[in-house]
Amino acid sequence: MNIQTEQTPRPNVVVMISHDTGRFVSPYGYTTVNTPHFERLAEWGTTFDCCFCTTPLCGPARAALVTGLTPHQNGMNGLPSDMLGGWDLVRKDRHLAQVLKTSGYRTVLCGFEHETRDLFSVGFEEAINGTGSGSNGGANIGGAGAEIQAWFDRNPEIGKKQPFYMQIGSHETHRIWTKSAEPYEAKGIWKAPYLIDDPEIDREMAEFQGAVGELDDGLGKILDVFERQGIADQTIFVITTDHGIDFPRAKGTLFDPGIEVFLFMAYKNGGWQQGKRCPVLTSHLDIYPTLLEACGIPLPEELAGCSLLPQLTGAVDTGNRDAVYVEKTYHDNYDPMRGLRTDRYKYVLNFDAQTLYDVRIATAPRYNWFRFPIRKTLREELYDLDNDPVEANNVANHPDYSAIAQQLRVKLAQWMLQTGDPLLDGPIPSPYHVRISGEMKQLAHLSKKY
Repeated sequence: MNIQTEQTPRPNVVVMISHDTGRFVSPYGYTTVNTPHFERLAEWGTTFDCCFCTTPLCGPARAALVTGLTPHQNGMNGLPSDMLGGWDLVRKDRHLAQVLKTSGYRTVLCGFEHETRDLFSVGFEEAINGTGSGSNGGANIGGAGAEIQAWFDRNPEIGKKQPFYMQIGSHETHRIWTKSAEPYEAKGIWKAPYLIDDPEIDREMAEFQGAVGELDDGLGKILDVFERQGIADQTIFVITTDHGIDFPRAKGTLFDPGIEVFLFMAYKNGGWQQGKRCPVLTSHLDIYPTLLEACGIPLPEELAGCSLLPQLTGAVDTGNRDAVYVEKTYHDNYDPMRGLRTDRYKYVLNFDAQTLYDVRIATAPRYNWFRFPIRKTLREELYDLDNDPVEANNVANHPDYSAIAQQLRVKLAQWMLQTGDPLLDGPIPSPYHVRISGEMKQLAHLSKKY
């Protein structure tokens, strides 16, 4: 469906991706945070209640969102740092910035990105609120509103005569949260049901809640700029986060707290519904085809997601998918996992010898916070989310679930085959490993000279 007409100009596109926020904002029922601007955003458009990222890792999650391909399809199986594998996007041609730039959009990065080492290599023409090089640094969202206003002042035709793509990255809710925010506990402290009750957790949660408030404040200043410019109605807003919160048993795992994300989408002039809640199962991968279709850009043949335009316009209330697929390959170490989540079940298959659930350097000292065992007893995991929403009871070997386990096992295998998952052919070496092993092979032939 192409919603553009001769009378309707192409929409501007804003994609904002926060760091490690999960769904921890008040429109999702969290009452201990102060996020009035997320409430405001929910009134502007549609809140997706059941959206999940592709992976609980920063760079790969973002790369999937902006390419419409899974991490193992776009090549971003880990983080860009050499210390953590040296990954980079293989499919830079698929980045939203590149595709929209080719289609006549002005492209700008505000804050940082985490999907490549060189922002200009994926189609960004300029960068604000950061260093202007590399991934544009780790600037917080606090000054983004002023930077965006200054950008509009320098470019008065942008957003009116020429559409733009703006990608916004913010760092507030990434550890350590107190770098820019004061702890907030005026409305109480949220108690994660998968963690023990402990004063140290309360202290960190108060800090995290303060950081969420800083994120909300920065969002409000950005929305104000678009309203002052008079282009809010002609702009598509996609506001989300990369993955779940950075607490034990969340970020870095395929449990729901690691893969659940908030997602708000709004476009008033496109006829998208306002103040709507959408309960259907949704993936970050669905954003890419939605944006291209809304902008009147032909969809590429290879897509891992489904357009959400029918849900956004109210044409249908049902979902496009019966499962979301999730994965993990590299983060702090090699921990290959693949899984899927339906409305009722979570199925995960572990491909290697990692024996602990939460393998994160940042949270390793906090293993004592786990309410449930941290050691994997089986390589295969199955959770009945209706009866076990905190995923405490692995029923993969339970006879009553054998038929379900086999059905989901086959479904996962077929998805891996269809998407060309390299795990089907064996372990996945990192780019760093490939480079170093190649260098060592060359050196081995010089051994006789020494």
